[in-house]
Amino acid sequence: MRRSIRKKCVSLALMMSMVITLLTACGGDAGTQQIYYMDVAGNSLKISAHKLKAKDTEGQISELLTALKQAPDTGRAVSVMPGDLEVISHRLDGGHLVLDFNTAYERITGPNEVLMRSAIVKTLLQISNISSVTFMVQGKALTNADGSEIGAMNADTFMDFGGDAEDAMVRRTFTLYYASKDGQSLVREKREIYYNSNISPEKLVMEYLMTSPHTDDAISPIPDSTKLLNINVNRGVCYLNLDENFLNATDKISQQVVIYSIVNSLCELNEISSVQIAINGEMNSIFRGDKLSNSYTPNFNMVTSDAE
Repeated sequence: MRRSIRKKCVSLALMMSMVITLLTACGGDAGTQQIYYMDVAGNSLKISAHKLKAKDTEGQISELLTALKQAPDTGRAVSVMPGDLEVISHRLDGGHLVLDFNTAYERITGPNEVLMRSAIVKTLLQISNISSVTFMVQGKALTNADGSEIGAMNADTFMDFGGDAEDAMVRRTFTLYYASKDGQSLVREKREIYYNSNISPEKLVMEYLMTSPHTDDAISPIPDSTKLLNINVNRGVCYLNLDENFLNATDKISQQVVIYSIVNSLCELNEISSVQIAINGEMNSIFRGDKLSNSYTPNFNMVTSDAE
């Protein structure tokens, strides 16, 4: 009897120890984040590690905004936010963070504004409860030069900002075609993306096609393991070279949907009218029983819906 009671006490002690450990982990270290700064030339972004002290989301937002205003100790980067720029308020609603800046924001223009916006958004998106960020200036939505609202920005809004040219940032709307959930048709999705002009738009299209779409009504048609070996455009023809993992696309998605998600997306670029697909450099590879030897032109009849 005593042995049985002793075993129960030991088991209870172990359970309590596990509960205490879990509670400590949940309320403990918030982790190390990357703060994005601007290089001293003002042409690209640099990162510096920052150990978060705040445990709650509101505290982490305030802490990272403060860190963004301070230059790192390395001497190789500066704060992206001018001294007179202030976040006068912020609010978080269901993962969407809204930052309201003072009028000093209006004096920041061109490449510096895009770099600053990218740095702030990328830094704050590392907080687990934040999925998108919107900028306001004195309560009014931030707009592009053409007057259109910039709106919510997420991890896909900004592409690599490495480089030296001050005019390296490009804003462009891309039209991408993903597979419908049943794999039998195409879903059209528009993305406004800021990226460095040293990245070719055709490469950017392929990189985004290999990631998940924003809409829940579609999926990427290309296997995650696929590698883009090469892509170039000559006289309107896009020559696309993928590795063998492309051939492992799930049977749930039809052959035509896989092919025309790529072809339609690339041919939305003005400089491309047709696409040739090679696998490891071979133009006659077999994909689902057919040779990839054709020069494919768009087929928009397969589009059944537009992503909202």
